[in-house]
Amino acid sequence: MIARKSSLIMATNITDAIMAYVALFFIARYMGPRDFGIIGFAMGFVGLFTFLSNLGFDTAHIKRISEGKDLGTCIGTFLVTKLGLISLMAVTTVGAVFFWRFVMGRGFESSTHELAIFIILGYFIFERLSTIFQATFKAETKISKTHLPNFIATIARTGAIIFVAISGFGAIELAFAYVFGHIFLFITSLLLFKNYSIKRPTKECFNDYTVFAVPMIIVSSSALIIANLDKVLIQMFWSAEDVGYYFSSARICGFIVLAGSSIGELLFPMISNFYSKKDTRRIKEMINRSERYISMITFPMVFGIVALAEPAVHILLSDSFNPAIPVFRILPFYALINALTIPYTSHLLGINKPKLVRNRILTMVFLNLVLNIILIPKDIQSLGLTLVGLSAAGAAIATVLSYTVGYIQIRIVSWKLSKIAFDFKILLHLFSASIMSIVLYWISINIDIKRWYELFGVGLLGLGIYFGILYLLKEFTHDDYDFILDTLNIKKMLSYIMKEIKR
Repeated sequence: MIARKSSLIMATNITDAIMAYVALFFIARYMGPRDFGIIGFAMGFVGLFTFLSNLGFDTAHIKRISEGKDLGTCIGTFLVTKLGLISLMAVTTVGAVFFWRFVMGRGFESSTHELAIFIILGYFIFERLSTIFQATFKAETKISKTHLPNFIATIARTGAIIFVAISGFGAIELAFAYVFGHIFLFITSLLLFKNYSIKRPTKECFNDYTVFAVPMIIVSSSALIIANLDKVLIQMFWSAEDVGYYFSSARICGFIVLAGSSIGELLFPMISNFYSKKDTRRIKEMINRSERYISMITFPMVFGIVALAEPAVHILLSDSFNPAIPVFRILPFYALINALTIPYTSHLLGINKPKLVRNRILTMVFLNLVLNIILIPKDIQSLGLTLVGLSAAGAAIATVLSYTVGYIQIRIVSWKLSKIAFDFKILLHLFSASIMSIVLYWISINIDIKRWYELFGVGLLGLGIYFGILYLLKEFTHDDYDFILDTLNIKKMLSYIMKEIKR
């Protein structure tokens, strides 16, 4: 069943990703990097404060429900807690804008930047309200209920973005289009939640949540700093266009992580459930198998984008985004490392070791912060420092290096704690993907790839090379092929979706 649910997550995520790319395509072709960069900056700025709406309670909610705690009491306690935290996030964000302007005496590149922040704040408020319902669905591994609202929201947002782009509007209207999509996310999630029982919150339940959430505060806040600080720093030291180059690359790389997150979304509650039953054998089997399939899927995607970066930017975005090509050749490696880390993060959280996850993220955020400050700006005049000045490419290097160190750290911890050894079959995936990327890069410099179907055909050729090598090395077997076909069986998938929604 985990395979069926994982494939459903991946299918909906891929569909969402395709529609998100369509929206990005229209932004790139009709609006350009500046407008998209303003949205990226606004999301980065507000995103720095979104940890206040979480503080580890989202993960604690999933953890406690998956352990079999009373569902109604958990929902009631979580609901009241989240409403308070979301209010705190909104007030702090608004206060930060006024502090920056009137206390520090600083401004933004334009008035559009400031207004976009307040609009994108609405986007995050609706998103965080939706997590009240979606965290409950995830805890119960109700995958169709978790992803149907996202699917509907993506349709609404994509339609609104296309309308804004082709109508000749600007960044402010684009910000409203993002909010429009998340209004649908909230409404759909609420409708699917209507039959759940909500009981009175209790002090005991809140304290139980807090015990798990407190170590996760640093995890959630630090992860959001890594995800958002780079965009803010690029805007501060460079321009909205540079943010647009980086933000567009990050959005494309986000699609790559879907393979890992599709499996990781199920791993945490299931590992937590097995841990409560002291079934360590099942936990190890689940982690090893998940890591193998995540690696097998993610390697060709990353190496393919790196090899075909130049025609990909030209075809998938536009020539106005050509300065983003170096970022496209660096940032995908972050997506690979991030995906490979997911099973081990789920493992540590599932066996009640959030402090170890916290330690990893602290290492990452410190390294990321230092590297961003060194690599992004040309100089810091107030301190008389001359720095590297790589702009968006510097942010990409900082992200990749910090995630690599975090991956090494969490693998060492997993080995010491549970003797989960490194799977050397991953090196076969690396070898096959490297051969594939060499062939694709040779094709890209010798053949002028200008049409989407040409890029698609070259990509399919690359996949054929990759899996062909794995087959010859006996790493991709008939059992894997049969497993994938059964997992993607549409009839069985629809049957599962209808059963879950009816329940």
